[in-house]
Amino acid sequence: MRPRSDSEGKLIVNDREIEEEIINLASPNMQRRAVHSPYYGFFVACMYGIISISITFANKAVFHTWEFGSSNFLTLGQIIFSLVVMALLKQQRMIDYPNFDPIIARKMVPLGVAFASMVFTGLAALKWINIPMYGAIRRLTTFIVIVWQYILLKKTVPTDEFASVVVMILGATVAGGGDLDASVWGYLLTIANCVTTAWYLVLINKTTEDTGLQTFGLMFYNNILSMPIMVIAVLLTEIPQLMEYPHWLNPGFIFTFILSSSLAIVLNYFVFLCSTVNSPLTTSVTGQLKSIVPTVLGLFLFGGVPLTWLLISGLSLSTFAGFWYGYIKYSQQQRALPKTSNV
Repeated sequence: MRPRSDSEGKLIVNDREIEEEIINLASPNMQRRAVHSPYYGFFVACMYGIISISITFANKAVFHTWEFGSSNFLTLGQIIFSLVVMALLKQQRMIDYPNFDPIIARKMVPLGVAFASMVFTGLAALKWINIPMYGAIRRLTTFIVIVWQYILLKKTVPTDEFASVVVMILGATVAGGGDLDASVWGYLLTIANCVTTAWYLVLINKTTEDTGLQTFGLMFYNNILSMPIMVIAVLLTEIPQLMEYPHWLNPGFIFTFILSSSLAIVLNYFVFLCSTVNSPLTTSVTGQLKSIVPTVLGLFLFGGVPLTWLLISGLSLSTFAGFWYGYIKYSQQQRALPKTSNV
């Protein structure tokens, strides 16, 4: 599916092209229902948001509640868990994806690197920064997606969309000025996570076109190519602390670690599906809207966050901008729906 732009720079996508994209990427049972439902993309975006909220708190629990400091090992565990589950599901013929092909793997390398970078910076940032500020800074992702889409795909966005993104950034900046737990390292890692996430979301569409892979095929190659990177990272940086960690046999830690790994494969699936059924920008916007829940709960969980007027004002402004952006995208979707006649 190749989007076009009109003279005002607004994106034009043919309804039939949307249907074909859904047919190619959804499972057989979903295919029959999705083509007839204009809300399929909305459902996928909502599921992405729910799973993303859940895994944010699961990862934070691993690091904060259980004081597990090895973010690279957690990433590696999520990758291995995903590959094992996918192999079992394929063996039971519940899903299908092609066997490893070196030619396709070469085309997938940029996406694999982007994925490993995104997960590494995201998990590392959660060790150094509270959840509300993590969510506020993560709203920069939408702006970076806009930039990446213009550079790689020559896509532009309307003025009101861009204005709402600017307000998101302003809110995050104000909130940062009132964050008494500010960590420069945490801020830098979160900004790096915004860049790599935007890069990852945009590359999903491009890689889909280049390889012809469906959702589970993309996930398979993504995990295979990311695993060596994370193995090297663990061996170089985390072996001593892994040897000394005291809670390996604690049932609570084991449950939280497995929960995080389980949510990772579901999140990865919906990220791919959302970025292909919808646009990368819509996926990014969903990510920003879902961060409202962690922002509120994160103020009081995991030890609480020192509240200041600047922090509250900035988070409120950033949250308002997220709602504004969501309303803009909803309005665009409604205008794009086929008009029915009363005659």
